[in-house]
Amino acid sequence: MDIFATPWGAALFGLSGGVLAFIALLIIWVVVLWHPRPLVRLLPNRPLLLGHRGVRLADGPPENSLAAFRRAFSAGLDGAECDVQQSADGVLVIYHDETLPDGRTLRSVTFKELRDALPELATVDELFGLMKEYPDVLLNLELKVYGRDSGGLEPRLARAIFKAELPTRVLVSSFNPLALARFRLAASGIRVALLTDPNRAWWLQRSVFAGLLHVDALHPHHSQVTPERLAAAHTRGLMVNVWTVNDPERQHELARLGVDALIADDPATLTRLRSGLEPPTAHTESS
Repeated sequence: MDIFATPWGAALFGLSGGVLAFIALLIIWVVVLWHPRPLVRLLPNRPLLLGHRGVRLADGPPENSLAAFRRAFSAGLDGAECDVQQSADGVLVIYHDETLPDGRTLRSVTFKELRDALPELATVDELFGLMKEYPDVLLNLELKVYGRDSGGLEPRLARAIFKAELPTRVLVSSFNPLALARFRLAASGIRVALLTDPNRAWWLQRSVFAGLLHVDALHPHHSQVTPERLAAAHTRGLMVNVWTVNDPERQHELARLGVDALIADDPATLTRLRSGLEPPTAHTESS
């Protein structure tokens, strides 16, 4: 009896053929068509030094404010990391938390209401304007998407980047793989990075998953970086940009390992690293 001559045999054959075709397409997508694009071609210094939310200092300007970014750029850093969300009326703003100090969610509040509550709040357009004063700096823009629905944040940010003529000076990252996929579809020419931390699902922390998203970089928490993981990422052509590293000794250790970028709160510790000075023996780590 010819098993494939029966209806269920033919169906089984068709199903297996479809699975094999899917696997083949997946291999082509991840192995053949994925070509991570490095930022180090644009800025030769390695590791790149990026200010976390501009700067985060007890005696400094408010984080994610224009003053914080100006301070980071003026200190000689290569750029800064910041968080992007949008107001209820679609204005792109730089803000980290999902909620305001009074408990309202940022997405439920208009831009005018946001400015009334947070006078130091910066918009993406204002930050892009500041970058024109510092033509060599870059930005790591983190998409803050809580849940599946972003309200169109990704294409709106892509349009703003292209309008400001900054696609080569921006790297867009997110913990949210759906947000990264949507942004990648909206702006394939802009580099993207997958953020991870030790509490994320294990499969989100693997280079194979990065390949599915066609990202250009991994952004692990510094505690996740090992020589083996770093080597595996670099073998695949992925940048490894590490957050948030406030311990000067750990900064030096990661720099010696060969990470591509360090993100930290205090520009002084990063510029000390760049100058080749040894870290102080006593240090503190901010959260």
